[in-house]
Amino acid sequence: MPEKKLEFTQEEWLKEGERLFGKNMMLWKFICPSCHRVISVQEYKDAGAPTGAIGFSCIGRYDGHGDVDAFGGEGKGCNYAGGGLICINPIKVGDINAFAFAEGV
Repeated sequence: MPEKKLEFTQEEWLKEGERLFGKNMMLWKFICPSCHRVISVQEYKDAGAPTGAIGFSCIGRYDGHGDVDAFGGEGKGCNYAGGGLICINPIKVGDINAFAFAEGV
C-alpha cells in the first residue's frame, strides 16, 4: 500500500479536496489531529470561525467546546490550535501545517 502524501503544493491540495468532496468547498471535511472531530468548512463558517482557522484549529475554539483541553476532546471538539507550542497538524500545504482531510466520511 503506498504511503499517504503529507506535503502538497496549494494547487495539489485543492485538487485533492475536490477529488474527495467535490467542487463545493463548504462540504470539504477535516479531522482534528487532537480530538479527532470531523469538521466541515460549513461548520466552521456556522460557528463564526475566521477563515484562517479552517483546517488549522479545532472548531471547539469557536462552537462552545473550547473548554475541553486539546488531547482530551474525544471527537466533540477541543481547544487545539495548530499555531500553538505543540503542532501536530499532519499535512503541509506550502509552508502551512494543516489538518488532514477526513476521507471516507
